[in-house]
Amino acid sequence: MRFTATITLIFTLLIFQTVPLSAQQSQLTRKYRVIAVKNGNSAITSMSNETEVTPTMYIYVPNSFTPNGDGLNDYFYIQGEAIQTFKMQVFNRWGDLVFESNDVNSGWDGKFNGNLVPQGAYVYKLSASSVTGRRTNKEGTINVLF
Repeated sequence: MRFTATITLIFTLLIFQTVPLSAQQSQLTRKYRVIAVKNGNSAITSMSNETEVTPTMYIYVPNSFTPNGDGLNDYFYIQGEAIQTFKMQVFNRWGDLVFESNDVNSGWDGKFNGNLVPQGAYVYKLSASSVTGRRTNKEGTINVLF
């Protein structure tokens, strides 16, 4: 009589140097290791070498927000990853600077001089650099809706 043993491997991805991050915070590198264990047994069966990954910078800019105080989309935030330096400016249709920030975690609440701006299109300009030194500039419009 012949017995055949079947081993089911569960692959677990471990991230080393874990730090709580918002989507906007940068981390120079991430380290990963795959660990295999037998199904139903927590003893490690196999462990891979550690690999290090440098995240690529990406930036997402929404096209609208609604600063009406309902708790949904009340702020204009830039979202992204691996952003190390950041500058954003927002201008009204006459070219007046209505918002400026060097903090990617700081969003615009739709106010200028303490008052909500009128509904309409506003121009944003942003510049950012990544943890690897790559620079990017973006310009576009953001719609303020009520």
